[in-house]
Amino acid sequence: MTKGLGPIALLIAAWLLPGLFGHDPWKPDEAYTFGLVYHILESGDWLVPTLAGEPFVEKPPLFFWTAALFARLFGWALPLHDAAHLASAFYVALTLFFTALGARRLYGPGAALPAALLLAGSLGYLQHAHQLVTDNALMAGIAIGLYGLAAMNGWWLGIGAGVAFLSKGLLGPGFLGLTALVLATLPAWRQSWRTWPTALLAFAPWALVWPWLLYAHSPALFHEWFVVNNLGRFTGDAGLGGVLDHLHYAKALVWFGLPAWPIAAWAAWRQRASNTALQLPLVAFLVMFAVLSAASSARTLYGLPMLVALALLAAGALPPRSLLRILEAIGAWVGAFAGVALWAAWIASVGGWRPAFLEAQSPGYVPHMQVPELLAAIGITAACIYAWRGLQPRMPVRWLAGVALAWGIAMTLWLPWLDHAKGYRGVIAQLKARAASGCIAGRGLTEPQRAMFHYHAGVSAAARDCPNLVVHTGEATAPDVGEGWKLVWSGTRPGDAKEYFWLFSR
Repeated sequence: MTKGLGPIALLIAAWLLPGLFGHDPWKPDEAYTFGLVYHILESGDWLVPTLAGEPFVEKPPLFFWTAALFARLFGWALPLHDAAHLASAFYVALTLFFTALGARRLYGPGAALPAALLLAGSLGYLQHAHQLVTDNALMAGIAIGLYGLAAMNGWWLGIGAGVAFLSKGLLGPGFLGLTALVLATLPAWRQSWRTWPTALLAFAPWALVWPWLLYAHSPALFHEWFVVNNLGRFTGDAGLGGVLDHLHYAKALVWFGLPAWPIAAWAAWRQRASNTALQLPLVAFLVMFAVLSAASSARTLYGLPMLVALALLAAGALPPRSLLRILEAIGAWVGAFAGVALWAAWIASVGGWRPAFLEAQSPGYVPHMQVPELLAAIGITAACIYAWRGLQPRMPVRWLAGVALAWGIAMTLWLPWLDHAKGYRGVIAQLKARAASGCIAGRGLTEPQRAMFHYHAGVSAAARDCPNLVVHTGEATAPDVGEGWKLVWSGTRPGDAKEYFWLFSR
């Protein structure tokens, strides 16, 4: 057994850092989120979230503010979009830290590290923890609030609810408020209601200042944010995407909640009545699951807060060794196989291997060796092997090491291949080379496209009287944009048969 938190911190870094840097914001969520951040950096307007010249008040601005601050602080050393990604790392670190604190408060010091590792290793958290999305700030707010409930500390409960509110609106405070309400009906937690006045006091500045300023600026925008984009999430009026499937989260949790859910399920089945501490995360999970399942719009991304509750529930369980061995074997062997396969495929591709399925996913990409990515992949591999051989607690460490190895190799050696097809930089460069001098207006661009075309080429849907017009269509047929326009270029991203761009000049 290796002692000390240094090696554990190295393993978490090997999991967290790959995928944050070295690529453009990808659609859908990252691209439009960065577009909102870029507006702050470009205009200095911190009040109204704005996307390529048009207000976009789907969510409150806390995450956008944080990302803009990181971009301001580190934009001299990194591309702006990479510097903005540091906000995701910041909120993920907060989430892991307060999840560990919550487990420590509920079960004692020995549960803190397993809780954080189980959350970090969750398959559903893996991609989103590395994305530029507001849900990472929401997760931090939920983790802080649950810690406040565990410690019966109203200040932390209110701060957590405030962070969640300014990240994604009423959803997060609703989770925490309903959890607190149900918890107070249980005999062992009956005195928890005494923290509510303090929690409301701590929550008030987060809940009042920005909404009041937005209402003073524009009652119409306030209505669009507060009514349409909060209540409309449940009625379906907001048109936020996702699917109408009330069983979505029950089905998704089978993979999304691994490795925590089997342990959490065992704890709920065998220890629910006898262990007071387990009641908090169990109630929190059931509240979140019920609220999300009742909504008219379902996306796996929206289920992230449930992972905090599952990690806390699993950290307090004492499952049979056979269950831990099964999960440990799955995490270690699947991760090792994926890591070896990714290494072997990359070496073969650099040596000239060009299988049809790789070419179809990223047409025109030429594999090449990049020394920084290669060194990073070697370092990640070494850190994961070291973790497999010596770190404790064994099951969550080995699971996380397997996840970190597969993800780390994909986000270093294979990142240029992924970015070649997923990013907009190449197609925008082609467009700019054919555009006449002057501004470029946009028409029919989706939210991610508006963000990236504005970032890379200054395209604005609000621009008027421009000599250039870029139009997006979903089919390979040139649109009719009226008299006075001449088609000078058309193109799409490599391998993309759903997005076509057309450049017209007067």
